[in-house]
Amino acid sequence: MNSFHLGNEELLNWWKIGFLASRKISSSAILSTLDWAVEISKRADVVVVSGFHSRLEKDVLKFLLQGKCGIIIVLARGMYRKLPKIYDVAMKENRLLIVSLEKETVIRVSERTAHKRNKYVEKLADELRQIHSL
Repeated sequence: MNSFHLGNEELLNWWKIGFLASRKISSSAILSTLDWAVEISKRADVVVVSGFHSRLEKDVLKFLLQGKCGIIIVLARGMYRKLPKIYDVAMKENRLLIVSLEKETVIRVSERTAHKRNKYVEKLADELRQIHSL
């Protein structure tokens, strides 16, 4: 499988926790997951890998970006043409890797590319944390 990388590829060799969350989940799962994100963000010895696409995944990413852990973002679309500003600090701190499994011409996430991304997250992960739908 071809992939395109931007950032610190060394993160691929660290202990990786895959994180996948459905679009619809219970409120109790949200609170416990955000608590988990706060705690894991303090650890400089792990990497969280996810697509960070669902609402909960995006909320978790905000906490991770403020912390010390490594982050691997797997895109279900082509690579960013311009890196979003929210990633600047983590990129400068060498704790961010962005992976795209698709060609630049793929600009929208589809069911097929999302499934492909999620399978890749599962493949990369040494441990997997999944939050399922209601």
